[in-house]
Amino acid sequence: MKVNQKYLRSIEVLARVKNFRIASQILCISQPALSKQIKNFEDAYEIEMFIRDNQGVTLSEAGKLVIDEITALNRHLQKTDEFIASISRNNLTPLSIAFGKSSNDFLPVLIREFQKSHDKILISLADICSQEQEEQLLSGALDIGFMRKPISQTLNSIPVSKDEFVLAVSKNQYIDDNIDDYLQKYNLLMMSNHSKSQINLHTMDLLKDRTYKITNISADLQTIITLILSNTGVAILPKKSILGIYDAIQLIPFQENTQWDIHMVWHPGSPARSVALFVDHVKNELSKPGCQREDGQRF
Repeated sequence: MKVNQKYLRSIEVLARVKNFRIASQILCISQPALSKQIKNFEDAYEIEMFIRDNQGVTLSEAGKLVIDEITALNRHLQKTDEFIASISRNNLTPLSIAFGKSSNDFLPVLIREFQKSHDKILISLADICSQEQEEQLLSGALDIGFMRKPISQTLNSIPVSKDEFVLAVSKNQYIDDNIDDYLQKYNLLMMSNHSKSQINLHTMDLLKDRTYKITNISADLQTIITLILSNTGVAILPKKSILGIYDAIQLIPFQENTQWDIHMVWHPGSPARSVALFVDHVKNELSKPGCQREDGQRF
């Protein structure tokens, strides 16, 4: 690449003032240094930018063709420099946010409202289970997670919502809310054991003292949902992973309490100001009276 930012700036100034002495004073360089910059540019592109005479300098025909592009490029470079400097000063680094299926109903709203006042902060999102979120938060690979309450005392967290386990049944197979009847009659679909998801652990807790049969092991939640829709079996899943998305699935609540809190989690040692801004934004949203719904949940 032949473009040199210093040369572009020098060309723009010289084209404007039409005098080497004045241009060199504005640029705070010597006249010989300015002349060398112009010559280096002209030699690199094999183009004559200026016509020199006793009165000073004027743009050549070729110079007139490219000066607008050079000026525009200088403005863009200046704006980019100011933008990067602003990020450096304020530490407004991009945000890496992870979430589970239980955050689908409130997280998009939080992010949309946050970006209304912080549109220069880039946000990347990833669907990751709670265990992996905690690992990445501790390693610094993740900025903010929406997950179960973390085990590590190193991380900060606040509860932002709730979810609960339900039995998901195809509406073609639904008769009533007797969970034990479905577990005895249909195949119970489970996540594969290699998955780090905690769904299996909580499912097994709910299956204590119950009769059931497991014949299908799936690697991901979407496959399980597809199997339910095809009447292949039933599954114990987080309510929010299905609610309002799949109308053909009936959600049956357990008689026992299966709720858990969804926390916003972050590392207090993070130096990024963007993390602090997002955390403050969520706390502010939680403090608003309208964020609490009829079911008692905040979002």
